[in-house]
Amino acid sequence: MSKLKTNEVNKKYLYLYQENLFLPWKMLKRGITLVLMIFVMASSADAESQIFTDLHGRKVSVKIPVKRIVALRASLGLVCYMGLAEQVVGVERLEVRPSEWVGSVGRSYRLANPGLANLPVIGNRNRPDPEKLIQADPDVILMGNGDSRLADNLQQKTGIPVLFVDNGDLSGQRERFYNSLRLIGSLCHRQPRANLIISRIDAAIADLKQRTSGIAENDRPKTYISGMNFRVAHGLMGTSAAYPPFMLLGANNIADHLTRKNKMVKGRFELDQERLLAADPDIIFICASGLEIVRQDLQNPTFHQLQALEKGNIFTIVPHYYAASPDTVLAETYYMGTVLYPKQFTDIKISDMADGWYRFFVGTPLYGEMERIFGGFKQLKFKR
Repeated sequence: MSKLKTNEVNKKYLYLYQENLFLPWKMLKRGITLVLMIFVMASSADAESQIFTDLHGRKVSVKIPVKRIVALRASLGLVCYMGLAEQVVGVERLEVRPSEWVGSVGRSYRLANPGLANLPVIGNRNRPDPEKLIQADPDVILMGNGDSRLADNLQQKTGIPVLFVDNGDLSGQRERFYNSLRLIGSLCHRQPRANLIISRIDAAIADLKQRTSGIAENDRPKTYISGMNFRVAHGLMGTSAAYPPFMLLGANNIADHLTRKNKMVKGRFELDQERLLAADPDIIFICASGLEIVRQDLQNPTFHQLQALEKGNIFTIVPHYYAASPDTVLAETYYMGTVLYPKQFTDIKISDMADGWYRFFVGTPLYGEMERIFGGFKQLKFKR
Protein backbone atom coordinates (compact mmCIF):
# COMPACT_ATOMS: atom_id res chain seq x y z
CA MET A 1 0.00 0.00 0.00
CA SER A 2 1.31 3.43 -0.88
CA LYS A 3 2.34 5.83 1.83
CA LEU A 4 -0.47 8.22 0.81
CA LYS A 5 -3.16 5.53 1.16
CA THR A 6 -1.69 4.37 4.45
CA ASN A 7 -1.98 7.89 5.88
CA GLU A 8 -5.58 8.15 4.67
CA VAL A 9 -6.46 4.83 6.32
CA ASN A 10 -4.76 5.89 9.54
CA LYS A 11 -6.67 9.18 9.58
CA LYS A 12 -9.93 7.29 8.98
CA TYR A 13 -9.31 4.89 11.85
CA LEU A 14 -8.11 7.74 14.04
CA TYR A 15 -11.34 9.61 13.31
CA LEU A 16 -13.44 6.54 14.09
CA TYR A 17 -11.48 6.00 17.29
CA GLN A 18 -12.03 9.59 18.34
CA GLU A 19 -15.72 9.34 17.54
CA ASN A 20 -16.08 6.17 19.62
CA LEU A 21 -14.03 7.69 22.42
CA PHE A 22 -16.13 10.83 22.66
CA LEU A 23 -19.50 9.26 21.93
CA PRO A 24 -20.18 8.46 25.60
CA TRP A 25 -19.19 12.03 26.53
CA LYS A 26 -21.50 13.46 23.90
CA MET A 27 -24.32 11.30 25.18
CA LEU A 28 -23.51 12.26 28.75
CA LYS A 29 -23.40 15.94 27.81
CA ARG A 30 -26.79 15.68 26.11
CA GLY A 31 -28.13 13.92 29.22
CA ILE A 32 -26.78 16.60 31.53
CA THR A 33 -28.26 19.30 29.34
CA LEU A 34 -31.63 17.54 29.42
CA VAL A 35 -31.51 17.14 33.21
CA LEU A 36 -30.58 20.81 33.62
CA MET A 37 -33.46 21.82 31.37
CA ILE A 38 -35.85 19.69 33.43
CA PHE A 39 -34.43 21.13 36.65
CA VAL A 40 -34.79 24.71 35.38
CA MET A 41 -38.33 23.99 34.21
CA ALA A 42 -39.19 22.43 37.58
CA SER A 43 -37.62 25.34 39.43
CA SER A 44 -39.54 27.78 37.30
CA ALA A 45 -42.71 25.87 38.00
CA ASP A 46 -41.99 25.89 41.74
CA ALA A 47 -41.34 29.63 41.60
CA GLU A 48 -44.51 30.40 39.68
CA SER A 49 -46.98 32.67 41.42
CA GLN A 50 -50.07 31.12 42.90
CA ILE A 51 -53.17 32.80 44.23
CA PHE A 52 -53.84 32.22 47.94
CA THR A 53 -56.90 33.23 49.92
CA ASP A 54 -55.98 34.50 53.38
CA LEU A 55 -58.03 34.43 56.58
CA HIS A 56 -59.72 37.72 55.68
CA GLY A 57 -60.80 36.37 52.31
CA ARG A 58 -58.23 38.45 50.42
CA LYS A 59 -56.76 36.84 47.31
CA VAL A 60 -53.01 37.40 47.07
CA SER A 61 -50.46 36.22 44.51
CA VAL A 62 -47.35 34.64 46.08
CA LYS A 63 -44.32 32.91 44.57
CA ILE A 64 -43.77 29.59 46.29
CA PRO A 65 -42.16 27.97 48.05
CA VAL A 66 -41.71 30.88 50.45
CA LYS A 67 -38.21 30.93 51.96
CA ARG A 68 -38.07 34.31 53.71
CA ILE A 69 -40.79 35.39 56.15
CA VAL A 70 -41.77 38.38 58.25
CA ALA A 71 -44.60 37.67 60.69
CA LEU A 72 -46.40 40.66 62.24
CA ARG A 73 -49.12 41.29 64.78
CA ALA A 74 -49.09 38.02 66.76
CA SER A 75 -48.43 35.71 63.82
CA LEU A 76 -44.81 34.85 64.66
CA GLY A 77 -45.87 32.05 66.98
CA LEU A 78 -47.67 30.28 64.13
CA VAL A 79 -44.51 30.41 62.04
CA CYS A 80 -42.47 28.91 64.88
CA TYR A 81 -44.99 26.13 65.54
CA MET A 82 -44.53 25.18 61.89
CA GLY A 83 -40.77 24.85 62.41
CA LEU A 84 -39.97 27.90 60.28
CA ALA A 85 -38.18 30.17 62.78
CA GLU A 86 -34.95 29.99 60.75
CA GLN A 87 -36.76 31.45 57.74
CA VAL A 88 -37.81 34.61 59.61
CA VAL A 89 -35.79 37.62 58.37
CA GLY A 90 -37.19 40.48 60.46
CA VAL A 91 -39.22 41.01 63.63
CA GLU A 92 -41.23 43.65 65.46
CA ARG A 93 -39.50 45.72 68.13
CA LEU A 94 -41.46 43.85 70.82
CA GLU A 95 -39.51 40.69 69.98
CA VAL A 96 -36.06 42.10 70.69
CA ARG A 97 -36.39 44.05 73.91
CA PRO A 98 -38.12 43.62 77.27
CA SER A 99 -41.51 45.19 77.64
CA GLU A 100 -43.66 46.11 80.59
CA TRP A 101 -46.45 44.09 79.02
CA VAL A 102 -46.30 40.70 80.71
CA GLY A 103 -47.24 39.10 77.39
CA SER A 104 -43.72 39.71 76.13
CA VAL A 105 -42.35 37.39 78.80
CA GLY A 106 -42.83 33.65 78.71
CA ARG A 107 -44.07 33.21 75.17
CA SER A 108 -43.00 29.68 74.30
CA TYR A 109 -41.98 30.43 70.71
CA ARG A 110 -39.62 33.18 71.89
CA LEU A 111 -38.15 31.19 74.74
CA ALA A 112 -37.42 28.38 72.31
CA ASN A 113 -35.95 30.68 69.64
CA PRO A 114 -33.76 33.31 71.35
CA GLY A 115 -32.03 34.02 68.04
CA LEU A 116 -35.10 35.93 66.88
CA ALA A 117 -33.85 38.81 69.05
CA ASN A 118 -30.85 39.21 66.72
CA LEU A 119 -32.89 39.82 63.58
CA PRO A 120 -33.45 43.25 62.00
CA VAL A 121 -36.29 45.24 63.53
CA ILE A 122 -38.90 46.20 60.94
CA GLY A 123 -40.93 48.62 63.10
CA ASN A 124 -43.58 48.43 65.76
CA ARG A 125 -46.62 46.19 65.94
CA ASN A 126 -48.94 49.05 64.99
CA ARG A 127 -46.52 50.78 62.64
CA PRO A 128 -44.39 48.47 60.49
CA ASP A 129 -41.77 50.38 58.49
CA PRO A 130 -42.13 49.80 54.71
CA GLU A 131 -38.49 50.71 54.01
CA LYS A 132 -37.15 48.30 56.61
CA LEU A 133 -39.46 45.60 55.32
CA ILE A 134 -38.09 46.11 51.81
CA GLN A 135 -34.55 45.87 53.20
CA ALA A 136 -35.40 42.61 54.98
CA ASP A 137 -36.59 41.28 51.60
CA PRO A 138 -39.14 38.67 52.73
CA ASP A 139 -41.05 36.59 50.19
CA VAL A 140 -44.21 37.14 52.22
CA ILE A 141 -45.48 39.19 55.16
CA LEU A 142 -47.93 37.49 57.51
CA MET A 143 -50.30 39.42 59.77
CA GLY A 144 -52.11 37.89 62.74
CA ASN A 145 -54.80 40.57 63.02
CA GLY A 146 -55.75 44.02 61.82
CA ASP A 147 -57.73 45.78 59.16
CA SER A 148 -57.61 44.65 55.54
CA ARG A 149 -56.78 48.21 54.52
CA LEU A 150 -53.60 48.03 56.61
CA ALA A 151 -52.49 44.91 54.74
CA ASP A 152 -53.42 46.34 51.34
CA ASN A 153 -51.56 49.56 52.07
CA LEU A 154 -48.46 47.73 53.28
CA GLN A 155 -48.49 45.47 50.26
CA GLN A 156 -48.78 48.45 47.93
CA LYS A 157 -45.90 50.33 49.58
CA THR A 158 -43.51 47.37 49.73
CA GLY A 159 -44.47 45.28 46.71
CA ILE A 160 -44.39 42.26 49.05
CA PRO A 161 -47.41 39.94 49.36
CA VAL A 162 -49.25 40.37 52.68
CA LEU A 163 -51.55 37.65 53.99
CA PHE A 164 -53.68 37.41 57.12
CA VAL A 165 -53.51 34.39 59.39
CA ASP A 166 -55.30 33.89 62.70
CA ASN A 167 -54.31 32.24 65.98
CA GLY A 168 -57.95 31.45 66.67
CA ASP A 169 -58.21 29.18 69.70
CA LEU A 170 -58.70 25.48 70.43
CA SER A 171 -62.45 25.63 70.94
CA GLY A 172 -64.86 27.84 68.98
CA GLN A 173 -62.20 29.32 66.70
CA ARG A 174 -60.19 26.14 66.14
CA GLU A 175 -60.83 25.99 62.39
CA ARG A 176 -59.32 29.45 61.93
CA PHE A 177 -56.19 28.23 63.67
CA TYR A 178 -56.13 25.07 61.55
CA ASN A 179 -56.69 27.01 58.32
CA SER A 180 -53.80 29.30 59.21
CA LEU A 181 -51.51 26.30 59.66
CA ARG A 182 -52.68 24.90 56.33
CA LEU A 183 -52.07 28.23 54.60
CA ILE A 184 -48.53 28.54 55.97
CA GLY A 185 -47.93 24.90 55.07
CA SER A 186 -48.96 25.54 51.47
CA LEU A 187 -46.87 28.69 51.22
CA CYS A 188 -43.72 27.03 52.57
CA HIS A 189 -44.24 23.44 51.41
CA ARG A 190 -44.73 22.30 55.00
CA GLN A 191 -48.14 20.66 54.66
CA PRO A 192 -47.05 17.50 56.58
CA ARG A 193 -46.19 19.59 59.63
CA ALA A 194 -49.54 21.37 59.49
CA ASN A 195 -51.35 18.04 59.24
CA LEU A 196 -49.35 16.62 62.15
CA ILE A 197 -50.21 19.55 64.43
CA ILE A 198 -53.87 19.29 63.55
CA SER A 199 -53.98 15.55 64.15
CA ARG A 200 -52.20 15.84 67.52
CA ILE A 201 -54.61 18.52 68.72
CA ASP A 202 -57.62 16.55 67.50
CA ALA A 203 -56.34 13.49 69.37
CA ALA A 204 -55.93 15.50 72.58
CA ILE A 205 -59.42 16.96 72.28
CA ALA A 206 -60.85 13.48 71.73
CA ASP A 207 -58.98 12.26 74.81
CA LEU A 208 -60.34 15.12 76.93
CA LYS A 209 -63.86 14.43 75.72
CA GLN A 210 -63.54 10.74 76.53
CA ARG A 211 -62.28 11.50 80.04
CA THR A 212 -65.09 13.95 80.86
CA SER A 213 -68.11 12.82 78.87
CA GLY A 214 -69.49 10.55 81.60
CA ILE A 215 -69.42 13.17 84.35
CA ALA A 216 -72.87 14.23 85.51
CA GLU A 217 -73.72 17.93 85.56
CA ASN A 218 -74.09 17.88 89.34
CA ASP A 219 -70.54 16.56 89.62
CA ARG A 220 -69.09 19.44 87.64
CA PRO A 221 -68.02 22.09 90.19
CA LYS A 222 -68.80 25.75 89.60
CA THR A 223 -65.56 27.25 88.41
CA TYR A 224 -64.21 30.68 87.61
CA ILE A 225 -61.13 32.10 85.88
CA SER A 226 -59.72 35.43 87.12
CA GLY A 227 -56.71 37.67 86.60
CA MET A 228 -57.29 37.69 82.84
CA ASN A 229 -55.15 39.84 80.61
CA PHE A 230 -57.11 41.86 78.04
CA ARG A 231 -55.24 44.94 76.93
CA VAL A 232 -53.91 45.12 80.51
CA ALA A 233 -53.78 42.67 83.41
CA HIS A 234 -56.94 42.51 85.51
CA GLY A 235 -57.66 41.35 89.03
CA LEU A 236 -60.28 39.09 90.58
CA MET A 237 -63.08 40.53 88.46
CA GLY A 238 -61.26 40.08 85.12
CA THR A 239 -62.72 36.87 83.70
CA SER A 240 -63.72 35.14 80.46
CA ALA A 241 -66.78 33.53 78.96
CA ALA A 242 -66.38 30.61 76.55
CA TYR A 243 -62.91 30.12 77.99
CA PRO A 244 -61.20 27.50 75.75
CA PRO A 245 -59.76 25.19 78.47
CA PHE A 246 -63.13 25.20 80.23
CA MET A 247 -64.90 24.51 76.93
CA LEU A 248 -62.60 21.55 76.20
CA LEU A 249 -63.34 20.12 79.65
CA GLY A 250 -67.07 20.81 79.64
CA ALA A 251 -66.49 22.82 82.83
CA ASN A 252 -69.28 24.69 84.61
CA ASN A 253 -67.91 28.21 84.06
CA ILE A 254 -70.04 30.68 86.01
CA ALA A 255 -69.20 33.45 83.51
CA ASP A 256 -71.06 31.55 80.79
CA HIS A 257 -74.33 31.90 82.71
CA LEU A 258 -74.20 35.61 83.49
CA THR A 259 -75.44 38.54 81.46
CA ARG A 260 -72.68 41.04 80.79
CA LYS A 261 -72.87 44.82 80.90
CA ASN A 262 -69.34 45.43 79.71
CA LYS A 263 -68.06 44.86 76.20
CA MET A 264 -65.99 41.70 75.83
CA VAL A 265 -62.48 41.52 74.36
CA LYS A 266 -62.19 38.06 72.80
CA GLY A 267 -64.53 36.70 75.44
CA ARG A 268 -62.90 38.55 78.33
CA PHE A 269 -64.66 41.13 80.46
CA GLU A 270 -64.90 42.74 83.90
CA LEU A 271 -67.48 41.05 86.13
CA ASP A 272 -69.51 42.90 88.75
CA GLN A 273 -68.47 42.16 92.32
CA GLU A 274 -72.03 41.36 93.37
CA ARG A 275 -72.44 38.79 90.60
CA LEU A 276 -69.27 36.98 91.61
CA LEU A 277 -70.37 36.82 95.24
CA ALA A 278 -73.82 35.57 94.25
CA ALA A 279 -72.41 32.89 91.94
CA ASP A 280 -69.91 31.80 94.62
CA PRO A 281 -67.71 29.42 92.59
CA ASP A 282 -66.39 26.19 94.09
CA ILE A 283 -62.99 26.59 92.42
CA ILE A 284 -61.14 29.71 91.29
CA PHE A 285 -58.24 29.71 88.84
CA ILE A 286 -55.99 32.76 88.62
CA CYS A 287 -54.00 33.67 85.53
CA ALA A 288 -50.48 34.54 86.72
CA SER A 289 -50.47 37.73 84.64
CA GLY A 290 -52.94 39.26 87.13
CA LEU A 291 -51.92 37.33 90.24
CA GLU A 292 -50.65 40.28 92.27
CA ILE A 293 -53.79 42.29 91.54
CA VAL A 294 -55.94 39.33 92.59
CA ARG A 295 -53.94 39.02 95.81
CA GLN A 296 -54.75 42.64 96.60
CA ASP A 297 -58.43 42.13 95.77
CA LEU A 298 -58.66 39.11 98.07
CA GLN A 299 -57.52 41.24 101.01
CA ASN A 300 -60.96 42.85 100.81
CA PRO A 301 -63.07 41.26 103.60
CA THR A 302 -66.03 41.26 101.20
CA PHE A 303 -64.50 38.35 99.31
CA HIS A 304 -63.65 36.29 102.39
CA GLN A 305 -67.08 34.69 102.22
CA LEU A 306 -66.24 33.02 98.88
CA GLN A 307 -66.27 29.27 99.47
CA ALA A 308 -63.30 28.74 97.14
CA LEU A 309 -61.22 30.96 99.43
CA GLU A 310 -62.55 29.32 102.58
CA LYS A 311 -61.76 25.81 101.31
CA GLY A 312 -58.43 26.70 99.72
CA ASN A 313 -59.63 25.83 96.22
CA ILE A 314 -57.61 28.50 94.43
CA PHE A 315 -55.09 27.61 91.74
CA THR A 316 -52.75 29.52 89.46
CA ILE A 317 -52.14 28.95 85.76
CA VAL A 318 -49.55 30.04 83.20
CA PRO A 319 -50.74 32.90 80.92
CA HIS A 320 -51.35 32.25 77.25
CA TYR A 321 -52.77 35.58 76.05
CA TYR A 322 -56.09 35.10 74.27
CA ALA A 323 -55.51 31.32 73.91
CA ALA A 324 -52.86 31.96 71.27
CA SER A 325 -50.31 29.48 72.63
CA PRO A 326 -51.65 25.97 71.96
CA ASP A 327 -48.86 24.28 73.92
CA THR A 328 -49.63 26.22 77.12
CA VAL A 329 -53.39 26.00 76.51
CA LEU A 330 -53.29 22.21 76.28
CA ALA A 331 -51.03 21.90 79.32
CA GLU A 332 -53.39 24.16 81.28
CA THR A 333 -56.43 22.21 80.16
CA TYR A 334 -55.00 18.93 81.42
CA TYR A 335 -53.97 20.61 84.68
CA MET A 336 -57.47 21.99 85.17
CA GLY A 337 -58.75 18.47 84.52
CA THR A 338 -56.70 17.18 87.46
CA VAL A 339 -58.29 19.84 89.68
CA LEU A 340 -61.88 19.67 88.47
CA TYR A 341 -62.12 15.91 87.86
CA PRO A 342 -59.25 14.26 89.76
CA LYS A 343 -60.55 10.70 89.27
CA GLN A 344 -60.48 11.06 85.49
CA PHE A 345 -56.96 12.54 85.38
CA THR A 346 -55.04 10.45 87.92
CA ASP A 347 -52.42 9.49 85.31
CA ILE A 348 -51.42 13.08 84.51
CA LYS A 349 -48.16 14.51 85.79
CA ILE A 350 -48.40 18.12 84.75
CA SER A 351 -44.68 18.85 84.34
CA ASP A 352 -44.29 15.92 81.95
CA MET A 353 -47.50 16.76 80.13
CA ALA A 354 -46.50 20.41 79.69
CA ASP A 355 -42.99 19.60 78.47
CA GLY A 356 -44.43 17.13 76.00
CA TRP A 357 -46.51 19.88 74.42
CA TYR A 358 -43.65 22.39 74.46
CA ARG A 359 -41.35 19.88 72.75
CA PHE A 360 -43.94 19.18 70.11
CA PHE A 361 -44.80 22.79 69.29
CA VAL A 362 -41.48 24.63 69.73
CA GLY A 363 -38.90 21.88 70.03
CA THR A 364 -37.76 22.22 73.63
CA PRO A 365 -39.08 21.55 77.17
CA LEU A 366 -40.01 24.84 78.82
CA TYR A 367 -42.11 24.03 81.85
CA GLY A 368 -39.20 24.63 84.25
CA GLU A 369 -38.77 28.09 82.73
CA MET A 370 -42.51 28.75 83.00
CA GLU A 371 -42.33 27.78 86.68
CA ARG A 372 -39.46 30.21 87.17
CA ILE A 373 -41.32 33.06 85.49
CA PHE A 374 -44.91 32.46 86.61
CA GLY A 375 -44.80 29.84 89.35
CA GLY A 376 -46.28 27.15 87.11
CA PHE A 377 -49.57 25.35 87.66
CA LYS A 378 -50.19 24.97 91.37
CA GLN A 379 -52.55 25.42 94.31
CA LEU A 380 -52.25 28.72 96.17
CA LYS A 381 -52.63 29.59 99.82
CA PHE A 382 -54.02 32.96 100.84
CA LYS A 383 -53.88 34.47 104.29
CA ARG A 384 -57.08 36.28 105.20
